[in-house]
Amino acid sequence: MKTLKYCAGIATVLLLTACNPTKAPAPDYQGTWKNTLEDPKLENILVISQNGENYFITNTLKVKETGKTDKKNPMPAAVDENGFLQVNTGAGEVDFAIDEKTGNLVGSGSIYKKAK
Repeated sequence: MKTLKYCAGIATVLLLTACNPTKAPAPDYQGTWKNTLEDPKLENILVISQNGENYFITNTLKVKETGKTDKKNPMPAAVDENGFLQVNTGAGEVDFAIDEKTGNLVGSGSIYKKAK
């Protein structure tokens, strides 16, 4: 009888772990990311900071000629089940991901390189 209970307990644990697959950890999106697109007039930088399990993304545009900086209000973002950093821009959702080969942040039609 004890063997039967023991086997049933093991089977239950195996079933529970099979139904709850472990997610791969999401990449660390935190940091300052500079847009690789060279614009003669503007510099575009994303600052991503962690807020608990979620993130805030602040988009900063700097006019190269005057040095004037225009910071957008931080927008909340969250990591989805695929590991993408997802932000709702109001016009729709944008996914960001870190390219494993280059380490660059890719999203919204742009490529961002981590600032040092």
